[in-house]
Amino acid sequence: MRKFIFDEKYIDTLQNFGIEYIDRNDLSVFMYDNGDIVCQENRFIGYFLICVAGHGRSYVNERNGKSLILNIFKKGYVIGDYELIMNFATMTTVIADSEMICISLPLTVYRDYLLSNNAFLRKVSQILANKLYASLQHSAASRLMPLEYRLCVHLLKVSNHGTFDARLTDTADMLGTSYRHLLRTIKSLTTKRILVKNKSGYQIDIPRLHKHIEQF
Repeated sequence: MRKFIFDEKYIDTLQNFGIEYIDRNDLSVFMYDNGDIVCQENRFIGYFLICVAGHGRSYVNERNGKSLILNIFKKGYVIGDYELIMNFATMTTVIADSEMICISLPLTVYRDYLLSNNAFLRKVSQILANKLYASLQHSAASRLMPLEYRLCVHLLKVSNHGTFDARLTDTADMLGTSYRHLLRTIKSLTTKRILVKNKSGYQIDIPRLHKHIEQF
């Protein structure tokens, strides 16, 4: 992770959260590389983070050594919402799946201010609702829909300018399937010209992908 001074190009994000009057000297910009751990479960994070670029995922570790992925983090999402409100250690681990940039607010300085800011709390409530809805959709799809459908929806969420470059082992975990089954499903999508292999991963034909999802 690399730390930078706050950049005024993110002022629109502050305004969107109702926190544009915070002292800029207290703000930082954190840049995470693909694979970096943003926060770890059962540890205090110390910051409230607003994602302004890139994407990542949150998961919990089970006693049997396996991981359960809960959500995809993307631009506009926040990290530390539950921890801010409840003042608990983080309940999940968040890892960056691309270069991920976040605005950072120190909770030791701004916890009381954030909890008393109605505009901020309304925005965070909307994000929490979206996370819950996405989690419910993922849970229902994983039980009722075939892997090909779930992979197509996942591709829309994590597409990086039309490119799918995530690690396939992580994708298999996210979709609750085996690595071999995932490879067979990717091969099916390449046969249908929805995916095209390239040096960085797979190029996604977004219009074909949308049409294919509608067919399920």
